[in-house]
Amino acid sequence: MALKLIPHTRSAPALVASCAVMLASPLAACQVSASTGGLDYNKLETAITDELNKSYSSISQNVSSVDCPEQSPSPAKGDKFVCTAEVGGEKVRVETTVTDDDYNVHFGTIDTLYDLPKTATSLTGDLSDQLGFPVTVDCGDGLKAVEVGKTLDCTATSAEGDQRTVRLTAAPVGESDKWELVD
Repeated sequence: MALKLIPHTRSAPALVASCAVMLASPLAACQVSASTGGLDYNKLETAITDELNKSYSSISQNVSSVDCPEQSPSPAKGDKFVCTAEVGGEKVRVETTVTDDDYNVHFGTIDTLYDLPKTATSLTGDLSDQLGFPVTVDCGDGLKAVEVGKTLDCTATSAEGDQRTVRLTAAPVGESDKWELVD
């Protein structure tokens, strides 16, 4: 059977992290008290590392490094900057906002981290169910960080060898990713 173009919304096995004061779930927002007398960048990097390690434990990945560029020792309320975490060779950007004059910060990921083989397996099931016949989806190997709103392309192949691109659009935390078959 030929692969038809069908848009679809789904939850892909993506990992997005941010944290909250009570850490109700790994997908909540994060508030960290980072010090008095100036922002403690080491404490912030440790908090980001800890939260991402919790989020990525389901794919047996740990953060190898976090770098938060020091804007100034005393950033102002509302100042934003981007830290970068490295996970499994992929760079995951973390937006950080100073929330008050006591240097408390809120942070959350800008990128969604995909385990490509798990994403392919999930898409294979979803697409086969949607089309009514078996297909195999290949997204590649390893991990891939994708900016929210940007796309990741995989290849769907029918039993007859017909191939189409499956375009997955990364969604924000708490929302479902979207995929569609394209020519």
